[in-house]
Amino acid sequence: MKLAFLTSRARPFLGELMLISGLSLISAFATLALPWLAGNFLSGVLGDTAIDLGSTLVLLVVALVCLTAINIAVAILSELASGRILAGLRRETYDHIQAMPISFHDRSRTGDLLALMTYEVDRLSRFLTSTLAGVPSMLITAIGAVALLFVLDPVMALVVPVLVPVFFVLLKLMGRRLRVLARKARKAETKLMWMGETDLDMLPAIKAFAVEEHHRNAYHQAVEKARILALGQTRLSAFVGPVVALIAGLAAITILLVGSEQVAAGTRTPGELFAFLLYAALLTRPVSGLADSYGAFQVARGALARLEAVFGKPLEPGYAATGRLARSTGAIAFENVTFAYPGRPPVLTDLSLAIAPGEVVALTGANGIGKSTMIRLLLRYYDPQGGRITIDGQDIAALQVQDLRRQFGYVPQRPLLFNGTIRDNIAFGADVDDPAALERAVAMAQAADFISRLPQGLDTEIGDEGIRLSGGQQQRIALARALYRDPPVYIFDEATSMYDLEGEAAFVEACIRSLGGRTVIIITHRPASLALAHRIIHMDEQRLTANPVGGTRQA
Repeated sequence: MKLAFLTSRARPFLGELMLISGLSLISAFATLALPWLAGNFLSGVLGDTAIDLGSTLVLLVVALVCLTAINIAVAILSELASGRILAGLRRETYDHIQAMPISFHDRSRTGDLLALMTYEVDRLSRFLTSTLAGVPSMLITAIGAVALLFVLDPVMALVVPVLVPVFFVLLKLMGRRLRVLARKARKAETKLMWMGETDLDMLPAIKAFAVEEHHRNAYHQAVEKARILALGQTRLSAFVGPVVALIAGLAAITILLVGSEQVAAGTRTPGELFAFLLYAALLTRPVSGLADSYGAFQVARGALARLEAVFGKPLEPGYAATGRLARSTGAIAFENVTFAYPGRPPVLTDLSLAIAPGEVVALTGANGIGKSTMIRLLLRYYDPQGGRITIDGQDIAALQVQDLRRQFGYVPQRPLLFNGTIRDNIAFGADVDDPAALERAVAMAQAADFISRLPQGLDTEIGDEGIRLSGGQQQRIALARALYRDPPVYIFDEATSMYDLEGEAAFVEACIRSLGGRTVIIITHRPASLALAHRIIHMDEQRLTANPVGGTRQA
């Protein structure tokens, strides 16, 4: 387990963790003082030792009060630090996953990533604050208790070293099994999250095909498997601490029997025996705690390995680029571009296409021929294996990826809407709130009519993925989102496929009036949308056939 990865994330909170560890150490020393004071007090009560009973009692009470106050402070500080570390880990994990290339997300399960961003990082933050920060205190308590046992009776204290190998072997065997169970339990929980998310997304299809029982049974089986694995993990974790405590307790009973004979023989006072027994009993807590810490270490080790695996993957290459682009003129060129998805034959081979500033180009061709792939390459979701793509003469591979993507207003085939208001979906994180621009975008997308009929208008909640809207309404919102930002280049990938003929004709007319000077790339087969184009490019097995101007709209 590479703790350096985890501790580096905890470095901003080092002061808080050191304070928790410091208070825990004070708590350990106060705990070690209690048996000694209690033994002295008992010796004084029995008259075996001449001591000031009042002062000893006061010290005993003060130690108990201080110990209680410190433990309360440690619990509160641990929770505060855990919350802050958790928030930091979640932010960093989210930022890293968001900055990963689309190809990474294509290969990853959403449930795995959600699990990583939620309970995996929660485990790690609690491991740092509750487990790792408490280890020095437990070690001091254990070492101190052993040392004081030797001070009180070196012979009887030799029982302790004999038990250490037993504890070590037990922890090793249990830890190995616990690590395997933790990995299986995590996979089961991740599968549950994935199944739940998938089934909710597919619920209309599940109901339409009347396969609720099949999916219900599959989910119930997954729940039961996760329950059994979690139970096995809990049983094993619960087994380690008590067994360690049992072994220590049996040792304490042995000590009690031997000590009783010493007291009867007059070689030891009852107070000394009482203190010795308290230290022997005290030793069970840190030893049991260290055993629990070992189990937590094994669980955290798996979580950290998964987190490291994600952080070890490279970010989108465009994040490290230094080239800047303020606002493009809209000149785009594909120069001998070749691209293949991993493990598949090439989709594009030596493709070249130049688009002039302000030109409207329509791409047509059979499904799977590479039209949408060209757009993904232009947006730099993927990089070509050969050739290059330029915007305003600059290679897009040299540009900061966010600068590049700000040049485009992209409307994908599937409207990407989230559970919020229509207004929020159109603005979609825009830096500037511009009501007039939003109103123009809504009108141009032919969305004003249906929005005006909704009770809350632009403030209407649309549900997950816009489920409360029709397909055509969803497309209008997605289109308005692209128009709202007024970029120099628009990309419409079947953006009007769900429009009725009248709505599409009105949209085309509005575009002719309003998009002058903007570069527009359209993927469509619909005649009304094709009427926007200055040039129609037909793709056929990576060959381009142009139909410039003739029969289409003049520039």
